[in-house]
Amino acid sequence: MSGLPLLWLAELDDRVALLADPDGRAAVLVEMAYAARRRQDVDAATFADMLELAEAGRAWALSEHEEVSVLGVVVSGTKEGWADGEPGQITVGRNGLKGSSKAV
Repeated sequence: MSGLPLLWLAELDDRVALLADPDGRAAVLVEMAYAARRRQDVDAATFADMLELAEAGRAWALSEHEEVSVLGVVVSGTKEGWADGEPGQITVGRNGLKGSSKAV
């Protein structure tokens, strides 16, 4: 897939942004694909690949959200989460409440 625009690939590879907002990032990827097609930077086949990959990225991110939810993994990453653990600490447990989970 060497015909894919590098900036578009960089956006697709930004897993943090994709996980943070799967629908929003997929919409950005789709809009970037349409813009590349309008500028004739990509042919019809590459455009179709871009749309499919945008949806695949969205599906992957939603799947990751579901998996994290099922496992009950909570990541402390904000100042509010610092009271119960260090920033970036991964806590395993359904509710992440103090005393009911195991810190990793």
